Amino acid sequence: MLVKYPTFSSLCISPALMMKSFIPVPHNSDFPIQNCPYGVFSTKTNPRHRIGVAIGECILDLSVIAHLFDGPALKTHQNVFKQETLNDFMALPRTAWLEARSTIQKLLSDDVTTLK
Repeated sequence: MLVKYPTFSSLCISPALMMKSFIPVPHNSDFPIQNCPYGVFSTKTNPRHRIGVAIGECILDLSVIAHLFDGPALKTHQNVFKQETLNDFMALPRTAWLEARSTIQKLLSDDVTTLK
């Protein structure tokens, strides 16, 4: 019996690849919603080091939205986003990293109004 294989494009296109952020991101940006790297940053108005993710030409301050990480892997570890380094977050299991990435992408997506 022959089974038709799915097309290549149906195998490779995930919902994350199709996401669009409500934050304007230049077409040639290294930091679209699919690639929001973690980092530690500070500003002139707030010199305290804190954790954020880059999105386009902006930084999302995770210390401000720590309470929104309420999934099973992070709900008891929200304080990791209020630290001055990534050490405590990186010490969590991979499931927490995946949940954090998913939450960040959801919150930044064009069809979710939480941060708008």
